[in-house]
Amino acid sequence: MIHSRSILSLAATALLLAGCGGGSSSNDISDDGGNSGGDDQQAGVTTRQLDASDASTPVYLNLDTGETVALTPQEAAASTDWHLAFLRMGIQLNSGASGLGHVVGAVGAEQADFYDDEGNPNTSVFLNATADSELEHLLAEMTQPSNWTDEAVTSQFADDWYVYDFATHTVSANSNNGWLVRSGEGDSYARMQVTAFDMDTYTIEFDVQPAAQSTFTTSATFTGTLPSGSGELCFDFDANAMADCSTTAWDLKLGYGARTLYLRSNSGPSGNGDGGVFGAFEWAELDTYTSATLTPAGESIARLYNADATGGIFVDSSWYAYNLQGTHKLWPNYRVYLIDTDSTDDTSPIYGLQVIGYYNDAGTSGYPRIRWKTVELTPAN
Repeated sequence: MIHSRSILSLAATALLLAGCGGGSSSNDISDDGGNSGGDDQQAGVTTRQLDASDASTPVYLNLDTGETVALTPQEAAASTDWHLAFLRMGIQLNSGASGLGHVVGAVGAEQADFYDDEGNPNTSVFLNATADSELEHLLAEMTQPSNWTDEAVTSQFADDWYVYDFATHTVSANSNNGWLVRSGEGDSYARMQVTAFDMDTYTIEFDVQPAAQSTFTTSATFTGTLPSGSGELCFDFDANAMADCSTTAWDLKLGYGARTLYLRSNSGPSGNGDGGVFGAFEWAELDTYTSATLTPAGESIARLYNADATGGIFVDSSWYAYNLQGTHKLWPNYRVYLIDTDSTDDTSPIYGLQVIGYYNDAGTSGYPRIRWKTVELTPAN
């Protein structure tokens, strides 16, 4: 859902986000104040490193106070005391499908030079960039974005599994990409590729790693013809059969409609199962895998699966690239995100924010490091 800050403010009553409420939690492991580098304090930059390593426990941050808020997910769903939620590499805004707040986001600095014309990471740029070298983008003057985005249900599939032709307004399969998928039961896995899609018929192929196995041993195919109208179709890759979407016995959901097209795993807001997704991978790389829980080099990737979640600007414009050196790590692109803390109030603070790291001093993943500062937006030309 797209917001116009100025239009909404005319129609809504101001809802000021409260302070830190539950107080600072133990997940706030770094308190740098404004001192993350030589010029940060002078520039009004606040830097924090958070412990978001527990894949079942989000960390909630209030940008106004700079403190984390001790909330359960159930409490957070009914709270406006937080602005951003962190769960390993995922970041959510308190709005839309994620919460009762009115926090919206946009990209302030795209960092286009980190990618080639086809959207692939420019490895040399990623590897040579540092938090210090990219600070200038956070300190630069920001212009009013054309759109603000709140939160919607998302998955790791995003829209990378199909190709839309703007000339013919048709959709086809993007077979160059593939994913690893965890079943709704949480104990089996599959390698997945969409091999055909033309809005009438579809084919999605799986190599299945059954429960208690460590390699792909069977296969399954989710194929058929879409009925007219809209709806959702579900598939159980363990049984190699269609499944009832109203039950828990499904692993992949295909949703479609006149202006809607998505894939979901049985997890998070999409289902009550323990599913998850890891990817996207280029199929040429994923085709070398013989296991969904180990890389070809024997490294465990079982913890890298992500449940479906709610997301917006941090999903539409990711903050990282993966596996640039074949080491299965994340590298930040230092994009600057604009965070409007209350789209219904023209006086609420707006922040520019960068993600500048993901590992703690011991090299352990799940410790995002962020920095932010208040910004005054200039009108767009």
